[in-house]
Amino acid sequence: MVSFPENIEVDRVGILLRKELQHTIVEYRKDGIVHVVYKAGCTVTIADIYAMAKFISRIGVANKYKFLTEAEQGSAVENEARLFLATEKGSLFMLKNALLCRFLMIEMVSNFFIRIDNPVIPTKIFKDKTKAIEWLLSSSSDKIVN
Repeated sequence: MVSFPENIEVDRVGILLRKELQHTIVEYRKDGIVHVVYKAGCTVTIADIYAMAKFISRIGVANKYKFLTEAEQGSAVENEARLFLATEKGSLFMLKNALLCRFLMIEMVSNFFIRIDNPVIPTKIFKDKTKAIEWLLSSSSDKIVN
């Protein structure tokens, strides 16, 4: 496996809690970030959102967390789930959300999510994991579309 310098520090952060669900993987990292991965080829539903929320509510460290959301190639989010995530209730445990977009289709859907669904929490799109984490750990809370 090839390691790129910009990802070395990011990938060394330990995972304190991890839960693999039907369509997602949720990890609570030592730096306080909740890393959510939408599995390749899966469609995330409202039931998946509730399952993630149930796990996150049991972390017990804080009431709200900074999220790094990463969609693997071929993953999707149902319209109902996407609309729910933009609401206060759907982002109950979120302080801000960095959307890691490594695929064009995911980036297009993420832009739609920010511009049209207008999430209530600060949300930003990134292509680079290190920059996404830097933003999450900063005090900035801008809602920006790249």
